Amino acid sequence: MTSSPAGTTHHGAGIRIGFQRNTPPFSYAPPAESPAAGRADGEFRPIGYSVDLARLVLARIHGGDHLVPPVEAVEVTSTTREGLLSAGRIDIECGSTTITEARSQRYAFSRPVFRTSHRIALKGRPGVPLAPGLRVVGIEGSTSQAALEGHPDLGFAYTFVGVPSIGAARDAFLHDDRIGALVADEVILRSLLRGGAAAAGVHLLDVRLGGEDYGFLLRKDEPEFLRAVDTALEEVFASDAYPELVRSWFCAELPGLGFGLEMDPEDDSFVSAGSRRNADQVPVTSG
Repeated sequence: MTSSPAGTTHHGAGIRIGFQRNTPPFSYAPPAESPAAGRADGEFRPIGYSVDLARLVLARIHGGDHLVPPVEAVEVTSTTREGLLSAGRIDIECGSTTITEARSQRYAFSRPVFRTSHRIALKGRPGVPLAPGLRVVGIEGSTSQAALEGHPDLGFAYTFVGVPSIGAARDAFLHDDRIGALVADEVILRSLLRGGAAAAGVHLLDVRLGGEDYGFLLRKDEPEFLRAVDTALEEVFASDAYPELVRSWFCAELPGLGFGLEMDPEDDSFVSAGSRRNADQVPVTSG
């Protein structure tokens, strides 16, 4: 994504898209020293599945890559994305936002772009009894928190510790000895905990919490923009470009991170809409 002057929108000279920094493989900023980071000028240049999907959608809406207006990538978090959208600081948020009934009363969502469940990462080896008073960190007010607290019986007592972003949750889990577990969307959780010291002594609890869809987040007062986005998404999901998009971000090594998720797009638990030519199906996370 390139930069555009602040203040432009999809109605005028450009479009501002909200992306998160720490949600691989959906949107993330590679380490500055990585070639995948692009220019080393400190500018926010996210990459990922949602970033590429947004690029394909814009190309469909505008009739080709060369006709897409300048795009400004605006950094958002789970806490700030709705406020920035309401204030007109972004025109659309393309990341890993779960479609919920409560959010749908305030904002418009595109058709689903991904399906996920929530998982709990634990410190220590599998089978080791959990310490009394387990503290589970996660994003305050998130669907992961709701899924955790709505599960009828996890088999252990816990205290939820809410933080404002997934980056803060990851840091607390890895560096705070008082935190014993992390709850988050499964694919993001797997990405955050792969490779290096993050993977050492960490395992996923063999329980999935809920099952929900991600969608692009828009304002309710722009129905024509929403229809254009949905139409473009349907076309992308039915195109030859979509299976390659899935392979790039869920099967191959993630640029700048040194690891891949190694998910199988042909597995029944991961439905590739593009390969099946069925725009009513979206990817589902694998085990």
